[in-house]
Amino acid sequence: MLSRRSVGLRALIALSLSALFLLLASNSATAADVDRGSAITALVDRLMQASGIEQTPNEGAVFTVVGENNPATDPTNVQAAVNQAFLAVGGTVQLIGTFDFGACSLCVIVPGPMTISGTGNPSVTDPSMTPTTVVKATGSAPFAILDTGGPWGNITMERIWFNGAQTMAVMLLQVRGSFNFLNNRVSGVVPGQQFRFAVAGAAYGPVPEANSAAITAAFTRLGTSDGPKLTGGVVFDGNIIDHEIPMSVGDDNGFAFAQCHLSRIQITNNFIRAGEAVEIEGCRGPGAVYLIANNRITQTPTSSNMAQLTNTPGEVRHGGHPAAIKPLDSEATLVVVRNNTVDMSDAPPSAVCVMTGNSNEESLTLIEGNTCIMNRQFAAILGGWAGTPNFFNPSYMQNTTIRGNRFLGIAHLGIALLNFTYLRNTDMTLINKGHDNIAYNNDVRAFRSVRAAVDLGVMTRDNLIVDDFRGRIVNRGFHNTVDPRPYAPIGKGLR
Repeated sequence: MLSRRSVGLRALIALSLSALFLLLASNSATAADVDRGSAITALVDRLMQASGIEQTPNEGAVFTVVGENNPATDPTNVQAAVNQAFLAVGGTVQLIGTFDFGACSLCVIVPGPMTISGTGNPSVTDPSMTPTTVVKATGSAPFAILDTGGPWGNITMERIWFNGAQTMAVMLLQVRGSFNFLNNRVSGVVPGQQFRFAVAGAAYGPVPEANSAAITAAFTRLGTSDGPKLTGGVVFDGNIIDHEIPMSVGDDNGFAFAQCHLSRIQITNNFIRAGEAVEIEGCRGPGAVYLIANNRITQTPTSSNMAQLTNTPGEVRHGGHPAAIKPLDSEATLVVVRNNTVDMSDAPPSAVCVMTGNSNEESLTLIEGNTCIMNRQFAAILGGWAGTPNFFNPSYMQNTTIRGNRFLGIAHLGIALLNFTYLRNTDMTLINKGHDNIAYNNDVRAFRSVRAAVDLGVMTRDNLIVDDFRGRIVNRGFHNTVDPRPYAPIGKGLR
């Protein structure tokens, strides 16, 4: 794994800033000249290649289970096949038909490397056109991943329609190798006590109290009573996550991680309807890489209680939650948010398209090629937020490149680095020191801000924003440069 220090991040940022300032001064540099002068794209590619998940194929025996649509037998039959596949070292559990897991929670524990595969493809628009494996449930987390394998093993769940469940469909208790969630559909998840998830993993987080005994027993039985360990990698690709059941208030999440130590998080090519499609909070590991790319996201109208527990000086309303894409208080080496489309038309007023904050001074973030469709929500890009006890600490945006994105509609703020106070705990207050961020070549022609197109707080520094925003520019920090100039498409101006 490449370290930030080994690639000279500070020198890279200085070089990038210098190249852009030179362009501002001379107005004569071509896109190719700037590309040659900036190593950002090359660095991102190097880090992505260096941090790929190495997997060994699951080539063990196949154990077939036919669903009986019966909660008295289906969970037991599936668990028996899962145990056999685990003992067979990398076996496959083939699920056929409809399974009813009833009201049990953590019904099936997956203890190590294997493939659990359904039939058909539930991730298409109309899965009823082909025979599809369906798992019905009314309890919480019908499947729980408790990976006791090594770092090179992989657990794959694919082509299954999870229909129903309370609070969440799949809980990640432990991932030591790789967990792959591919071409599945999750729908009908009933909100719990102000939480809902499709798939969630947390070292500390929203574990339903009623399930705590079952979780402890599972760890003890499998010899891992020292607690959850999320140290491997996860891949979520090609899934449909549809939180179509209304949720009046709370955290309405698609894929969520809190206090994890995952070395890689890859969330790509999914359709996600949720308040927060991707939530990565307080995850540790300075060598980690997070990739959030090519997802289609529709935010639900669920209002978050967290938005009401924060206060922003000078703002008419509280905001920052829910955020459609939210890697916050991250130690990761690299965070890439690329080519996602976020429709915020029905989102609550406090919502944000992308909110990020890095707790690792050596980290690098790239926000590129995304489309945010807004309808008077709080912000397009929010660089930092207050902390929440036991989940994440306050953090601000630093070393981030924001380029080639398209902002459409109206929002309270465009790009903002603000202070936030968590009203119940002053230790969670964010004094925003966002620095060394670059924003340029974003398409803001069809975007308008109500309060400020750019708002940089008093402790922000060394930021460069070159975009023709419509709206007020507030620059209270020092050594910041905000240069309004016409939008130039990729290849015809700043790049």
